Amino acid sequence: MAKTLWYKVENEDQIITPALFVYPERIKNNIESMIRISGDHQRLIPHVKTNKMRAVVKMQMELGIKQFKCATLGELQMLISCGVEHILLAIQPTKEKMRHFLEAQAKHTEISFSTLVDNEFSLNLFSKLAAAQNQKINLWVDINNGMNRTGITPDKAADFYMKLMIQPQIIAKGLHIYDGHIRPPLLEERIEKCNAAFKSVAELIKTIEDRGGEVPNHITGGSPSFYPHAQREHNLLSPGTTLLWDLGYKRIWKEAPFQQAAVLATRLISKPSENIYCFDLGHKALASEMPLPRVQIFGLEEAIHKGQSEEHLMVEYQQENDFKIGDLFYVMIIIGMNINNLKYAILILEVQGMFGEVTKLEHTFKNASF
Repeated sequence: MAKTLWYKVENEDQIITPALFVYPERIKNNIESMIRISGDHQRLIPHVKTNKMRAVVKMQMELGIKQFKCATLGELQMLISCGVEHILLAIQPTKEKMRHFLEAQAKHTEISFSTLVDNEFSLNLFSKLAAAQNQKINLWVDINNGMNRTGITPDKAADFYMKLMIQPQIIAKGLHIYDGHIRPPLLEERIEKCNAAFKSVAELIKTIEDRGGEVPNHITGGSPSFYPHAQREHNLLSPGTTLLWDLGYKRIWKEAPFQQAAVLATRLISKPSENIYCFDLGHKALASEMPLPRVQIFGLEEAIHKGQSEEHLMVEYQQENDFKIGDLFYVMIIIGMNINNLKYAILILEVQGMFGEVTKLEHTFKNASF
């Protein structure tokens, strides 16, 4: 008897493509692995930007994780609806977003909110807005330790942090350090580079404390640097892609205990010329941030990905086959965050050892763009 492929569903004729399938048992395995690596679920503050699903947040909460990071107001609202204990809006808000942030904080007093800051202009703006609302804002100083995307460099951060501490409307939560640029495939090299980049942060913390300041905590890393930062003490950890995992991160961290817990489904919709096949998986469904190939199609691993346009993904495949228009193909995601354009997910339920029953799951991709 042929072994059932872990990602395959029985009732394929019911699937409207493109679709995202998520597999709860694999997600649960990944959450448990995150907890094992961290040593304590209270150290975890996972990012929701890859999955954006209430169901995935609830699974983490059931295993003790109560605090989460997000990047948009839509994701923030999703976390509020889950009843989490703490939400970090991990992007420095503009004036308009800070007003929404303060409204949410005033309305949901049962939840602790925090966000990031990396400059005096924003700090003063936040203080004025908070004073006008008779509120206080929990702030983490965003540190740039090499990624050069956001944050203040460690050599300038001590003075800024001390100024933040004396603001009456501000509560200093500590430091936020994201080092997504560190991703060598060899674990030993990744640990070495992560530790080297963190050295200036450790010196910054000591400088602040020597000057009478207090750094209650610091949030470190993402998914590639999750393991190196887990070897430290007294820090929080912020993986995100570890929940669904993907082929790209699997290539970076080959030893990782995480299982790929999401696949896409697409259908062959046209054969426009010899050896050219078109699937309904364009950049309206799969973000075009990364270079081609952005996915790997099961059964077409050797295909050359020629282009992606609106609703269409075009590949060249030279091998003999009997593909028919309408055939369903399963697709491995190379970069998990590329799936955020999809509006719905399908939750695959395990029934007597087989993935058979399909249930539509309310999804928040449609609410996560603002």
